[in-house]
Amino acid sequence: MADNTNIQLGTLDFTSIKSSLIEYLKTQDTLKDYDYAGSAIQVILDVLAYNTMYYGQYSNMIANEMFLDSAQRVESIISLVKPLGYVVPGRTSSRARVKVRHGDNITIPKYTKFSGHNEAGIPYTFYSIVNADIDNLDAEVIVDIYEGSTLISNSPLLVDIGNQKGFLSGLDIDITTITIEVLNSESGEWDPWSLSDNVQSGLDGDSRVYWLERSELGFFVVFGGNVGSTVTQIGKQITSADSVRVSYLRSSGSVANGVGSWSIHGFPLAEVENLSDGTGLSSGGTNEPNLDMIKFFAPKWFAAQDRAVTVEDCKALLAARGFVGDATDPYEKFNVWGGEEEDPPMYGRVFVSVNEEVSVDLIGAATNAINVLKDKTCVTILPEFKNPEYVTGVILGEIPYEPMNTARSSSSLMNNIVELLTTKYSKKFDRTLTTSQISKDINSIDASLSSSSSNLTLNIDAKISMGPGGSIRKLKLNNPLSSNTFTTSEFKIGTRYSSDPDISSNLNIRLRVDEWIDNETLSLEGWYVTESGLQSVFKGAGLFKPDKGEITIFGNVSAEPFVCRVSPAIPSFKALRNIVSDIDVSGLTMVRA
Repeated sequence: MADNTNIQLGTLDFTSIKSSLIEYLKTQDTLKDYDYAGSAIQVILDVLAYNTMYYGQYSNMIANEMFLDSAQRVESIISLVKPLGYVVPGRTSSRARVKVRHGDNITIPKYTKFSGHNEAGIPYTFYSIVNADIDNLDAEVIVDIYEGSTLISNSPLLVDIGNQKGFLSGLDIDITTITIEVLNSESGEWDPWSLSDNVQSGLDGDSRVYWLERSELGFFVVFGGNVGSTVTQIGKQITSADSVRVSYLRSSGSVANGVGSWSIHGFPLAEVENLSDGTGLSSGGTNEPNLDMIKFFAPKWFAAQDRAVTVEDCKALLAARGFVGDATDPYEKFNVWGGEEEDPPMYGRVFVSVNEEVSVDLIGAATNAINVLKDKTCVTILPEFKNPEYVTGVILGEIPYEPMNTARSSSSLMNNIVELLTTKYSKKFDRTLTTSQISKDINSIDASLSSSSSNLTLNIDAKISMGPGGSIRKLKLNNPLSSNTFTTSEFKIGTRYSSDPDISSNLNIRLRVDEWIDNETLSLEGWYVTESGLQSVFKGAGLFKPDKGEITIFGNVSAEPFVCRVSPAIPSFKALRNIVSDIDVSGLTMVRA
């Protein structure tokens, strides 16, 4: 009788599987005295090992595709999130916000065509998706436009009456642009139907709603029906006598990002001005959804049940409305926090901030985010938008390296360091910068590097612009700061001081700490060096509360934006709430260990 009745399989590696088979055969009496290394039985063992490996790989893949956390195929994720009521989008159109001026009272109708081109001169077509009115009082209107390689307008939709479904072929459809209309037999007008994200309360047999369901080849438009339960009807049904039409845009995806130089068709007297994001160009177009973000947010969206009670509910709702886009990290795009996290606490509030450099437009993004949350939060919860504050972690210091332990040059290593750190620490909310972690990141590149937190210094640069009309400006960095490291870049003096006839309006000054006002507050003063080499000082420029990380610049101190540099009280800085952080490593140098 064999000593071992089981084949020991611990891995899916071919060589290991074959070795396990050989070891098993050596322990039994049926096939004795075989040369397993050189006989014809090698062929049989190869076949058995390959068969075992392939079946193991297949079983492992099937098991992975059964769970949302481990699924890799789009088809599997579509199927897994379907019970959660989450629709996986296809392509997303690039979009821009433009201002249209015209001297007359006109209406810019839905699906008006706009043209633009990218830096290479390649033209793209954009469309408005709602009507926009211009009157003589304003003589202008702001219009959101969406890229469309093809406009499908008022196309008949064939609906299977039995299962109440119509099909839209193609995954290049931007589902946010879909409009469904049904002809009203009594009025002769086309009634718009609304997209429902979930089975909302109050839906009955008269509710003009539809749902979307993604397939491998396109999207199903699903209408209401009898579900055979105590709730006999959810949504109005389409009958054989109804006429249904659909309009939507087919998207070119990400290639249409970076488009500008707009013109409008059909209105030769109109002028178009760009009001897009910080780049001045269209953005937001994606070729396919980010599967990692779907895995992250779909369960949260389901848990929210189409209402926003917790902060996580709010994040899930914003993600479902497209605020994440193609980002690999949700905090690249937005952040949500409760009023109890504010200083002082503001109970009954929920705050949201959006990274303007990766959104179509800050004003538009703010309006959309507040509208989404206002519709879904409790009556006692008031959503508010906070403008993002941009800070840069400036890393200074030397990186020791041992050239004898590597074949790479110091310049090659430095290029890799810069690439790694700038990629890992790109602009996002809710991030902690520490010199210890940055040292670990640097050392992970090559064994010759021996960086440590003691070799590095962390400073924080914050860009400050005065409030509307030069009013007071308060910046909350939400971290304890060192009291003696406050400095600023040079900037043109504001009217707070230049109103003095002896002071030139072109004078450039800086700010620094002056003296303690109380136990927690330092006053700030402006200063510059005169032609004779003396320092001239302007008192009362602002306040600095280092323990709270608060900087206040009094009104009209500056006539232009400037940079304020501070140092954390400890070598760590956490970008909380509306703070967006990135990193600057231009101050790093390589030295021989």
